[in-house]
Amino acid sequence: MLCQLFLKPKDEVILPQFSFLMYRIYAKIVGAKVVFAKEKNFKVSVSEIIKKVSNKTKIVFLANPNNPTGTYLNSFELTDLRKRLRKNILLVVDDAYAEYMQNRDYKSGLDLFKNKQNVFILRTFSKIYGLSSLRIGWGYGSKKIIDALNVIKPPFNVNEVAQKAAIESLKDKKFISRSVKHNHIYATKLKNFLSNYDISSNKVSANFLLLNFNKCKLRANSFYEKLKKKGIILRSTEEGYKIKNMLRLTIGSKEENMKFIKATQNIFRK
Repeated sequence: MLCQLFLKPKDEVILPQFSFLMYRIYAKIVGAKVVFAKEKNFKVSVSEIIKKVSNKTKIVFLANPNNPTGTYLNSFELTDLRKRLRKNILLVVDDAYAEYMQNRDYKSGLDLFKNKQNVFILRTFSKIYGLSSLRIGWGYGSKKIIDALNVIKPPFNVNEVAQKAAIESLKDKKFISRSVKHNHIYATKLKNFLSNYDISSNKVSANFLLLNFNKCKLRANSFYEKLKKKGIILRSTEEGYKIKNMLRLTIGSKEENMKFIKATQNIFRK
């Protein structure tokens, strides 16, 4: 809806090089030109985004932490980006994984930009709340933007069952705190476990790890296929993101994580 509202054909949208695929898809649907800003060690670069700004730039999309890399901009870097962008460029901060973040230098877009007219925040019930199949999320922005979005919003874009489930999920604070704790424990455990096989990953942030196989005796594709035969599917980053020799591992339940650990041990024993 933001792309429909703000973009015309030939307008430009800036995205980090390895950003969530849907930003480019929605921008292209309305005929906008997608401009990619290089990342540094799979982290969004403020200076590279600023380099790509032109007089046609209308929106900068940013997931923080980023999917699929798991890296993030700290609160200083994110506010610095907003200061360095022209005032008439909309910064869209996707807080999809914000609830998982326990890193002290991190602040969500909602915390940083609550009163900004030129920042729009995206939130979802698909991650920490586990309601991905209901396709429900929400946005936070200035009254002017919200009013304009309501003019173009289809009347049936979110169903009532999804809305009721979302409202109830917000009340379950114990589930959220338990999930955050579980995620941190198992992300750390899996990161340390995989380092035994020379598989490195990003600092623990969201509910997934980007696994780097560059120093491992196995290639990412080979590991992927071996796991698949055992009923475990990781996300390949080659298609779409064009990140070679890496895989994205989502943190699962205790049973799923232990199954993954056992399967990995068996693969490397051979």
